[in-house]
Amino acid sequence: SAPAIPAPCHDVATMATPNNLGRSSLLDSHTPPQRQPIHVFERRWSNMALNNPCFKQGIGIALAVALIGGPLFALMDIPDDPGLPLLDFIMVLSTIVFCFELVVNLCASPAYRCSFFCLMDFFGTLSMAFEISFLLGSSDAIHAVLLRSARAAKLGARAGRIFKLVMCYSLLIKEGGLDSEKPRFEAKVLAQRLTTSIATRVAMLTIFLVMLLPLLELPVFPRADQSMDLWARNLEEAYATSNETKFSIEVSTMSSFYLSSDYAPYALEGFNYTLLTSVQQPARSQNRVIIEVSECLVLRDGCDNSSKAKVLFNFTGAHQIAALMEIALVIVIVAIMIGMTQDLGSVLTMMMVRPLEKMFSGLMTSAQSLMDICASVDDEEEDNEETRATELETIEKTLEKLSRIAAQALNKNVISKEEMATKSEYEKAVLVEMLQTEVTGETMTPALLEIRRSMGKEKQDLELRLQSWDFDTLSLDPAGMESMTTHIFFDSEFGIAKMFCEDSAFKAFYDAVKPNYQDVPYHCFAHACDVLHTVFRFCGLSFGRFWMREVEQYSLLIAALCHDMGHFGKTNPFLVESGHPLAITYNDKSPLENMRCAKLFEICNDPTANAFGKASKDIYKEARKVVVAAILHTDNANHFAMIKDISQAFEAQELCCGKQAGETGGLLKEYRDKILEPHRLPWLELFLHLADVSNPLKPFNLSHAWAMRVLEEFFLQGDEEKQQGLPVGMLNDREKVNKADSQHGFITFLVSPLVVPAINLFPQFTDLHVQMVVNLEKWRDQWILDVKPSEEAIAKKEESLAKSREMTERLLARRRPRERMAPPARSSQWPFRDKDTE
Repeated sequence: SAPAIPAPCHDVATMATPNNLGRSSLLDSHTPPQRQPIHVFERRWSNMALNNPCFKQGIGIALAVALIGGPLFALMDIPDDPGLPLLDFIMVLSTIVFCFELVVNLCASPAYRCSFFCLMDFFGTLSMAFEISFLLGSSDAIHAVLLRSARAAKLGARAGRIFKLVMCYSLLIKEGGLDSEKPRFEAKVLAQRLTTSIATRVAMLTIFLVMLLPLLELPVFPRADQSMDLWARNLEEAYATSNETKFSIEVSTMSSFYLSSDYAPYALEGFNYTLLTSVQQPARSQNRVIIEVSECLVLRDGCDNSSKAKVLFNFTGAHQIAALMEIALVIVIVAIMIGMTQDLGSVLTMMMVRPLEKMFSGLMTSAQSLMDICASVDDEEEDNEETRATELETIEKTLEKLSRIAAQALNKNVISKEEMATKSEYEKAVLVEMLQTEVTGETMTPALLEIRRSMGKEKQDLELRLQSWDFDTLSLDPAGMESMTTHIFFDSEFGIAKMFCEDSAFKAFYDAVKPNYQDVPYHCFAHACDVLHTVFRFCGLSFGRFWMREVEQYSLLIAALCHDMGHFGKTNPFLVESGHPLAITYNDKSPLENMRCAKLFEICNDPTANAFGKASKDIYKEARKVVVAAILHTDNANHFAMIKDISQAFEAQELCCGKQAGETGGLLKEYRDKILEPHRLPWLELFLHLADVSNPLKPFNLSHAWAMRVLEEFFLQGDEEKQQGLPVGMLNDREKVNKADSQHGFITFLVSPLVVPAINLFPQFTDLHVQMVVNLEKWRDQWILDVKPSEEAIAKKEESLAKSREMTERLLARRRPRERMAPPARSSQWPFRDKDTE
């Protein structure tokens, strides 16, 4: 016979036998049967019952009966005999089924006992008492609001059960069954769990509100009855009989009627009768309700055509109960909100925050180990910053280091755009020109890059000078001006003149334009070159090659070169006031600007000097449109209309402009598609007009030199205005104008209102506002030395300056989210693009 199985105690003799030693005995031995706890059998039996199809069908039938059984009997108009006993029998069976299901669920899952569904099933089962006539189902014995709330509770509880079944069914369909493969990404599992948890709690909140809020109306329901109007009418009819005894009986009956109510009459008016009652006059007027008779059956004092008899009620008690219920309603809602907020917070902490903390903790440890291994001399300066970095920043830096290691391992001659930005101009020249290093993220076309590499030393030096706001056209001789112009039109990133004309034709065009600039202090050919350089810088800083068409780039530069041809030192208002032939010719509408457009295209009528000689008819038409629009908008008469237009454009796309402001090395596709490309012509007009008044935005030595020139030109016009007896302009009287103060006003009231919205739209221009504020401060200092103003006047100037400084801080703050990144290289040469930029 088989040997007896040893008892659980450690029998030494049995354990020492050879049959109990070795690998085979361990593999072949039988596990001694142990008695399982009772709750294990209960759970197994409960799960079998819950998974039984017949049980599920029975639950479904009972649910349908509980929800629509009573209304269905009423709809079919089944008589109480035998309908009522039959309905009670069906409802009792359904209640037994629900109780059985509740017990089975409690045994099957410990988690169910403290769940939302358990609570809903419990209240839903209790609510069945309102469907059974011999319990609480008689509507005559139950308050209407209580019955309505009970039905809502039952419906809510059943809805909670349905919600649970639907959620389970949707998961089965989505995942392909209970035994389907686990989702590949843990984030999806987390999202499913979070969605289920939050949806369950939202359903619970909704059901609680449906159940509890009607109960708060119970003490004050119903309130809009008609008894008070009826009693007023009865009193009037009794009074009309002139029978005092009958009237007194009617009054006593009315008082008795309201003895059990929380409101009652306390006085009568117009009946010549004093009401004897214990009800006092209310202390608050809002607790007094006055009921007038519908008509006076007997005319008398207090009830005639001008007034009617009244019954006065005291509603103090009713209003107190209503106020108490209102407070209770607020408390309940706030309590539910607080509870749900805390519950959702704990769910988020448990399901998201803690797993993420655990994940980031592991990543941080791995990242730190990798950074320690890959540490180099170049990274020593970043140690202090890395110790304060967040988890995401540390991981980002780790990935950057891995990228550098991979590049070194593959021996690629590449450099990132951030690293290139930290190099000096000469280092960049060595890397790009000599070593042929590839800059990752650079969008320079091969043809343009070939042009850069083919530049001689002289052109490279000129290119570097043109990329600075310190470039001084006043210091150039005629040859230098021609060299600068030729470089911009042929050798720069916007050097596409060969697409529109031959070299000889452009030289002839240049030679024809230059003599049209007269020898005046300000509007001379040096000013034309200065505006050309400024427009060139605006195009580069705004990545114009990526949103302007070639014809627009070229036409804008042509307009900049020619925008002040023929200017003889007099303004449009002067021409209009003096009746100048130009004002007559152009009907006082921008006479100088119209004249310049005409002169430009008169020059182009000569085939040997046509700057658009290679352009097709359609391209020429487009070029003429751009040139004329840009030059006409240099008239200061259009200044404030332009400010309004660009301000509205910024307000419409403020968020997009803010995103672009945070980009230090590229052009966001959204910014290009929503702002730049749809409004190209207005931006071209803005660039030329802003460049025309940009002297206050340049370094102070240049700003001061141009300011003296423009003031001298104004003074010369003022001298002629005096000679002709015309009104002298405010800035034209050399005997009254303080030069420093005039510049402060010119910048504050004309330049700054245009610069701010322009920078809002083109955040790459922010440095111009910084320099403008510096110039304002220096003009303020010069004004104090010249005028010796009062403290009050100085304070007023300082207040204006403070506003300008605040605006500078606001404009700079838009670029601060990415200050930790290395500054970009010259935007006109190195327009970057990454996964989020183009």
